[in-house]
Amino acid sequence: MKKILLISFEYPIGKSYCGGVGQIVEQSREALLALGYEAHVLISSGFARKDPVKLLFPDNSLKSYPNLGSFLREYGWCHFGYIIHHFVNWTKELKKIARQKGRKPKIIYHFHSILRREKDSGLRTLSHFLHNQERMIEFADRIICPSSYEYDNFIRYFPSFIDKVVVIENTIESFGMDRSRIEKIRCAHKIKKDDVVSLYIGRLERIKGAHILLKEAPAILKKHRNLKLFFVGRSLEQDLYKRLLRLCSRFPGQFFYKKYLDKNELFQYYYLSDIYINSSLSESFSLSTHESALCNNALLLNRLPVFEKFKDAALFFEANDGNFSNKYESLIRNSTLRKELSGKAKVIANAFIHSNKFKNNFCKLINSFAVQNKG
Repeated sequence: MKKILLISFEYPIGKSYCGGVGQIVEQSREALLALGYEAHVLISSGFARKDPVKLLFPDNSLKSYPNLGSFLREYGWCHFGYIIHHFVNWTKELKKIARQKGRKPKIIYHFHSILRREKDSGLRTLSHFLHNQERMIEFADRIICPSSYEYDNFIRYFPSFIDKVVVIENTIESFGMDRSRIEKIRCAHKIKKDDVVSLYIGRLERIKGAHILLKEAPAILKKHRNLKLFFVGRSLEQDLYKRLLRLCSRFPGQFFYKKYLDKNELFQYYYLSDIYINSSLSESFSLSTHESALCNNALLLNRLPVFEKFKDAALFFEANDGNFSNKYESLIRNSTLRKELSGKAKVIANAFIHSNKFKNNFCKLINSFAVQNKG
């Protein structure tokens, strides 16, 4: 059956937040449409049957439903030949499908991080999400892993499901430089020629390490008056949001907050920036790190195993050692160091793009199911 349903809690529609998950859903949808499949996306930010949902059709039209039940009355899960799940909502519903007899949709679980690993690392991971993820792994027909790093963790935590998992490394979508738009951004924020611009992109929460930068920012901004620091991302923790607003008020010409930027606009900020900061405490891949490297940013990264590919092309800090400020300030002061590191990081990002086969591998996986069905 040519009808495919992707399920996501986010998707790049309109002026709203969209992180890495939504971007990968979009890339998956485009690959499926190019292959001739009727790719639909079911979108809901909630996790209960009563929560409203939206259905994106192959022709880009969008229909809203008051709840999941309303959607199922019109279509039903078995209306689709494949269901590709990108989170852990509605796990009970999908488990019912897996247990059905006779013809039923193939269920593919496309995960973005292993919650058991995050829990074991001391991060605050809700137990019901963790439980639902492990149920998804148990009954899915196939599992898509987003990186080689996370594959190693998968086989450590779930060795009995190794035959189900396939690595399809995440990919990135790039946009060209728009010099006139960059000049407008410079004017809007009064960015001078000798200013140093840095970016943080990610949710405003502790798992993303936002608290590290917010804690150190006042002293750094006070010391380096030529620093312009942009925070881009949705606020999820109220205490961090209040701290961010205080910084905006205290440093109106240096510290800026953008809740959302569409992807083309975001890339103009990448091109404008000198330093990209990823203070996250847990990453499976990090689209934004690859994107910023591609746009010639010097990288300041938390020392996580997934960033090993940038080991000679970035400055690293240890979240627990208090050396964040020293590393950040060395990049602010030293333009030669920034140029050296950004050049190396760009080479790595370019090599990744040219070797990435996300769409081909994704289509190959779907086609393998089609061959099995014919057999």
